[in-house]
Amino acid sequence: MKSFLLALSACCALVTPCVAQDTNRTALLLDGLGVYVANSYIGVSALAGPLKQQGYRPVVDTHMMNRTGSEIPVVIIGHSMGGSAGLAYARKLVQAGYPAPLVITIDAAPNPPPCPVARCINIHGPGFPDVAGAQNIDAWKSGANMVNHAMLATHPAIQQMVLRYTATLMAQNTQAARATETRAAASPPAAEASVPLPPPAPRRSGEGG
Repeated sequence: MKSFLLALSACCALVTPCVAQDTNRTALLLDGLGVYVANSYIGVSALAGPLKQQGYRPVVDTHMMNRTGSEIPVVIIGHSMGGSAGLAYARKLVQAGYPAPLVITIDAAPNPPPCPVARCINIHGPGFPDVAGAQNIDAWKSGANMVNHAMLATHPAIQQMVLRYTATLMAQNTQAARATETRAAASPPAAEASVPLPPPAPRRSGEGG
């Protein structure tokens, strides 16, 4: 038993998780440089409460991802260096064969990598670059005019925009899950293979009957 537990601990230390996680509910929130404690006034960790109300399992970390390196999220939301870390982590997930998450970045910096999945959304103010392959949105033209980098992720207009995307994703995933359940319920059960009975044993001469 002891050797089994040691092997299990070693396995769970790897990037690939030992225990299946709820991949259709996990939202990974990555804050930027200097934000090392989840809070409600700066960074994307402020979205944890609203995301939980939408049905997600929010997981909060810094851009260094010291606590969340084995999470398999359906959506990654990152601010500043947390945005760049989220893009890089999404690439690792798809390379490992996991489903591609939706990636939402806010002022991803510095020099963010290109979008590695089917859909990335990058919301940024002046002075912060586009993310190649992403849907790039001008934050100042989207209701957060003159809001600086540090406060952009907690501005109501930006938070509402992010939450609209996550609400749509949750609705799509829920609808897909229900459709799968409906198809499974409508499918006829597989017919059991009949096992032929063995032939009767031959009678011996002299036996009555």
